[in-house]
Amino acid sequence: MAASDGLSGAPPLVENDDALLRCLASLLQAIEAADVLGIPTETAREVHADATRRLGFPSDAYVLALVGGTGVGKSSLLNALAGVTVSPASVRRPTTAEPVAWVPDADREALGPLLEWLGVSEVREHGSEGLSSVAVLDLPDMDSVVGEHRERVEALLPLVDAVAWVTDLEKYHDAILHDGFLRTWVPRLDRQAVVVNKADRLTDGDRPRIRRDLERDLGERLTVSDQQPVPVLMTTAAPTPDLDEFRGWLADGAAAKAVVRARVAASVVESARSLARDAGVVLGRDVTPILSEEARTSAIDASTAAVLRAIDLQGLERQAVAATRARARAKGTGPMGRLTSLIYRASGRDTKVADPKGHMLRWRERAPLSPAVESLRVALGAALADASPGVRPALAATMEPVALRQGLERAVDRGVAGLDRLEPPTSRWWWFLGLLQTLAAIAIAVSAAWVVIWILARPIVDSVDVPVIGAVPMPFAALLVSILIGYLLARVLGLHAGWVGRRWARQVRVRVSESIHDEVTQRGLAPLDRLEEARRRLARSTADVVRSCGRG
Repeated sequence: MAASDGLSGAPPLVENDDALLRCLASLLQAIEAADVLGIPTETAREVHADATRRLGFPSDAYVLALVGGTGVGKSSLLNALAGVTVSPASVRRPTTAEPVAWVPDADREALGPLLEWLGVSEVREHGSEGLSSVAVLDLPDMDSVVGEHRERVEALLPLVDAVAWVTDLEKYHDAILHDGFLRTWVPRLDRQAVVVNKADRLTDGDRPRIRRDLERDLGERLTVSDQQPVPVLMTTAAPTPDLDEFRGWLADGAAAKAVVRARVAASVVESARSLARDAGVVLGRDVTPILSEEARTSAIDASTAAVLRAIDLQGLERQAVAATRARARAKGTGPMGRLTSLIYRASGRDTKVADPKGHMLRWRERAPLSPAVESLRVALGAALADASPGVRPALAATMEPVALRQGLERAVDRGVAGLDRLEPPTSRWWWFLGLLQTLAAIAIAVSAAWVVIWILARPIVDSVDVPVIGAVPMPFAALLVSILIGYLLARVLGLHAGWVGRRWARQVRVRVSESIHDEVTQRGLAPLDRLEEARRRLARSTADVVRSCGRG
């Protein structure tokens, strides 16, 4: 199995429909969720990294690459192994210009991305009983004069499970002592062997000698200190095939890959289960919330009530009523009312006492949110005792007063910003009352002028008998009646505006309360919600791991 070097231009292995790759992807998602929960993930990350490093190409098949120079008999070796002509062999050099694949029929689909990326158009399927899980790639000659051949070989080597360096009696010394290709790659690969083809030309005494010399050269010149010895296999592809050593080595490798995949799958499953246990997640059951729905609702209601007290809804109602009366005064009190409204606006009085929107925006100036924060902390504190030990530090962090207060402040600001424009209402009666007020003002002015003329010129006027008072001159009576009508109209306008304002204020209070409650509900416990979502993601990812790689 090859060590991963992370070469650029590698095929999209993650897209391969391999159960173990799905496990690794799900484990990584579980790790990311555990990071949010504050659960230690170093061990799980080591498992993920080790599994990725040990898997080789994602397939149950054991993928072997035949690599060698021109004329060493790679194609003949593959044909002898298959028992049929898979890769044509000839005296023309280089013979293998295009890669040829001999793959198990059961793994043809799984190996599709690799074969497509390599541009392998010659694919032969097999159902060999002895090598039912072995796939062999006959690659272009590594010493070919065509540069693209070498590039393909080098890009593939880190991905396959094993490499067989095929040489012969004429080239093996060059391959060990001189060839820079082997010098570069032999120290970087895990499972590999040097296959000496055409061994039928050796005498019984020469075989062990050449094997020892080759193994010694490999160990001294090419392998690194902590690397397993590279075995030397003697084979004969033709005329009479002798592949016992090669077949045995292939069978051992295929069995080893199956064992490795099983162990990797078991370690991935156990790692995911461990993260789930630390998060207090029980597989096969719905994730129990850290804070129960009843406790959450109670905490949100108490916090919202505290926030609304801080906002001062009674003051908001007074502002709403005052704003309504200010609009009524501008529309329903005639010329004097318009003049009074203009003076109020110019002096800034309306901004102070008749501005509900401004009152809401200035909520921070009136009271802190400490009681609301404390309501949430009490609820979270009760949940802390029941939380799993692995989650407690992260849960405790969500109880920090500063973070909770900032979250509530943002919720209130969003609630205020989400309100429609708080425009005071109006009434069609105010226009009519304004007209009457204008007529009353004219009557007052005319009556006052009449009184002045009567005092100065002393014309003869009628009198009106008023109980208790007696006879009252008509100019005075007209002035008093005009003033009384104006006063009554103002009172009617004030009472009606107050009624309309209080009704609107109640509506504003409901809108503000609902907006704040919605924001606190959705965002007041945002830190806790992030933990809850992470636990759900961890549960889903762990279930995916067990489903893909678990065995009960």
